[in-house]
Amino acid sequence: MENYLVERLPIIIDCDPGQDDAIALLLAMAPAHELEILGITTVAGNVRLDLTTRNARLMCDIASRDDIAVYAGCDKPLKRQLVTAEKVHGLSGIGGIKVVEPRAALGKIHAVDFITKTLQRAVNVPVTLVLMGPLTNIATAFEMDPSITAGIAEIVLMG
Repeated sequence: MENYLVERLPIIIDCDPGQDDAIALLLAMAPAHELEILGITTVAGNVRLDLTTRNARLMCDIASRDDIAVYAGCDKPLKRQLVTAEKVHGLSGIGGIKVVEPRAALGKIHAVDFITKTLQRAVNVPVTLVLMGPLTNIATAFEMDPSITAGIAEIVLMG
């Protein structure tokens, strides 16, 4: 079998980790060396923002990916009240998994700022956005700086 040099696809994962996103994060962080995860951004959705952020950090711990920072984002939708899905995902968002305080890094800036700054710098090597939760973070980023679309290679949307 020949070895091929494969360029890693730069991505930002924006998510609201309940059980579905937790599994998707683990798959994305698996050691296939195909994805370059620039950061994981979280948004309130399946559960509150503090829980989605903690859950994303826990997935980084489980995957032994201390090289990936998690950035907390918007804690409510832009136009309505937050409706969560604890009945589906459990009170923690990842029902069935023992929840401990994560070790993975929490980014020092807001998720929207991380998205905006990353896309502003990505004109020569555009970034793929993997959007798995409510679109509040990305909508806010587009509203702040519409020119960031130049740094987007494609959008992969769960729905």
